[in-house]
Amino acid sequence: MSVATPAVAAKGQRLGMADVQRYSKRLVELRRLDDFSGGSSVYPLVAEEVIDLSNAAAHGSYSDATARALLSVLAELYQFASWIAFDSGRIPRAKSLAQSASAAATQAGNRTLASTALSELSYITASSASPKESVSMAKASLANAPRDVLAAVEVVLADRLAWACARTGDTQGVDHALGVSERAHDRRDTKRVAEPDTVYWINRDESKIMAGRCWAELRKPERSLPVLESLTVPYDDSHAREVSLYQSWLAGSYVDSGDLERAVHSADRALELSRATSSKRLNSMLDGMLMDFKPHKQVPKVKQLLANWAA
Repeated sequence: MSVATPAVAAKGQRLGMADVQRYSKRLVELRRLDDFSGGSSVYPLVAEEVIDLSNAAAHGSYSDATARALLSVLAELYQFASWIAFDSGRIPRAKSLAQSASAAATQAGNRTLASTALSELSYITASSASPKESVSMAKASLANAPRDVLAAVEVVLADRLAWACARTGDTQGVDHALGVSERAHDRRDTKRVAEPDTVYWINRDESKIMAGRCWAELRKPERSLPVLESLTVPYDDSHAREVSLYQSWLAGSYVDSGDLERAVHSADRALELSRATSSKRLNSMLDGMLMDFKPHKQVPKVKQLLANWAA
C-alpha cells in the first residue's frame, strides 16, 4: 500500500499527534492480544487496522511533524501485520507487508524501523523452504541500523541473523551472531534508557531460546540441550504458542540425542499446548517435529505418540 506525504495527500480528516497516539496504543493492545491468542485469530483485526490507518494516512491532512510520526506508526503496524500474516500461514502477504513496513519507515526517515522491517523479512525468508537470501537480508539489517541503535533492537537484529545462519547451515555465522546479541544484551540499561514497545518481548531468556533453537536446527543436541534445559521459560501456559514452540525444539533435540523418553514427553506437551492457540506456523512446526520421530516409530512410546496425534 502506498502512503501519501502531506504535500500530495487528498483533503480529508485533519490528523494530529493525539490520533497518532491513539493508533500507537491500539497497536500495543494488538501485540498483547497476539501473545495469548495466536496469529490466525488476530489477523482479521490487524488487517482491519492496516486498512484504517493507511487510508487515514493517504487521505488525511496533517503537519510535517505529524506525518513523520504517523508514518513511523504505520511502519510499526505493517511490520506487526507482517508477523501476524506469517504466524497465520499467509507467507506472500507477510513478505509484502514487511516490504511496506520498510518503505514507510524509510519515508519517515526512521532508520531503526527500516532495519527491523528488513530483519522481519529475513526471518520470514529464513523460515521458508528457500532460506538462502535470508542471511544477506539479516546482515544488511544490522549494517543499515543507526550507529546509536538501541541495544535491545540490536539484539533482535542479531538473533534473527543467527536464525538465518542456522537455516543455511552456517555454524560459524550462528556463533558470531549470538556473540553480537550477547554483547548487545550487556549494553542494555532499561533503568536509564526507555525502550519502545516494538522490543517489549526481548530479554536474555528469549535470546537463549533462539540460541538453543539455532543449535537444534543445526542438529547439534550437545549444544542445544544445555541451553534449552537450563532455561526457566519466560512464559506460563497462557502463552501457549511460545511454550509449545519451546517444547518442540526441546523434543527435536532429545530425538537427536537419542533420549526418546524425554523427547516424547516434550512433544506431548507441545502438542497439547497447541490446542490453546491459533497459529498455522506452530502447527507446521509441530508437523515437522513429528516427522523427526518417524524413524523410531516402532519404539512403543513413539508409536503411541504418533497414534495419539495422527489427526
